[in-house]
Amino acid sequence: MTVTSRAALATAVLLTTALTGCSAGTQAAPSSSGIATHYDAASSAPSAASATSPAAEDCAASSCVDVVLSGDVLLHPALWENAKQSDGSYDFAPLLAGLKPLLPENAIGVCNMETPLAEQGGPYRGYPSFTVPPEIATALKQAGYDVCSTASNHTVDAGTEGVVRTLETLHEAGIATTGSYATAEEASKPLIVESNGVKVAFVVGTYSLNGLRADTSWRVDMIDTEAMIAKAKAARAAGADVVLAGTHDGTEYVSMPSASQERTMKKLADSGEFDAIYGHHTHSVLPIEKYEDTWLVYGLGNSVARHATNLAVNREGLTVRFRFAKDASGAWKTDAPAWTPHIMARQPDRWCALGTSTVCTSPEEDAASLKRTTDTVNKLGADNDGARKDNYSS
Repeated sequence: MTVTSRAALATAVLLTTALTGCSAGTQAAPSSSGIATHYDAASSAPSAASATSPAAEDCAASSCVDVVLSGDVLLHPALWENAKQSDGSYDFAPLLAGLKPLLPENAIGVCNMETPLAEQGGPYRGYPSFTVPPEIATALKQAGYDVCSTASNHTVDAGTEGVVRTLETLHEAGIATTGSYATAEEASKPLIVESNGVKVAFVVGTYSLNGLRADTSWRVDMIDTEAMIAKAKAARAAGADVVLAGTHDGTEYVSMPSASQERTMKKLADSGEFDAIYGHHTHSVLPIEKYEDTWLVYGLGNSVARHATNLAVNREGLTVRFRFAKDASGAWKTDAPAWTPHIMARQPDRWCALGTSTVCTSPEEDAASLKRTTDTVNKLGADNDGARKDNYSS
């Protein structure tokens, strides 16, 4: 995979097409599949040891690509306390280990990095204004992530310094980013990631910065449908085959999209510029819907989190896989998405897939979460349109 955006790592492909009049970025950072981010200086990048899967392997070069979307990475103090090692460092690999089968080398793995990363050694803070251990970046890369969106209501919790530090830390780990930016130049180019010969662009935005203000208008992408559509057009002009939109929006802990989510996603879909649209922020699973010809994933829930309020819904999440393929006419289309339901298990804290032989919480709680997640996903008819639960094999 190759990436186009802030800093091109040695193995990344940096698109050099000049783009103006939009506020996104093209990055070049490597990944297990070869990614791009908004970097300017070439450097070496670590390779990820990701599992391979038949789903990834049966894509012929330049004919299809898998994109795997997951929800919020929201580190609460209990998670880093449990990850703390005797030398004072943090090991988040066990927390994310269950994700690795879903993030094979030839797929583009996408997360939402909800919170700013602190300097090595801290200080670290939890809710309401986060800075979290930077070791999570390496763990995300090792799990198989290639891209993280960084536009959330917590993006500027640690000010401009925190924004820049977060981006630098993720880039050093080999993860491409979009949604917040270190420079105006980076913010002016769309993020395009190449995998299996297919160029995939990501355009994201957040509904809020929790009442804080960024130091400049281009620092963080806000939800602005016209601006997002313009970025999508810029990405296609730069060679993107597929363009996805991600929105950080909605009402927390609910099971249906808010009016603003629905309005935003459907306006983006109506533009014809996006191949799929997904959302996060609610910390709960929301429905999947096929709207006209565009799939909308309203809410992926949490990937990993440990809220002080221990609700089942804020421990549940989705990981959704789209396969984009070129049809006989040369147009890019997607199959119905495949989704994997999961929950944050406790003792120890870890990502855990539901509906397998592994017990995540208790048999009864697992069954209730699986039913609730399945019912929620299908509330708007996703199952009737072909969306399906993915087979998970750890």
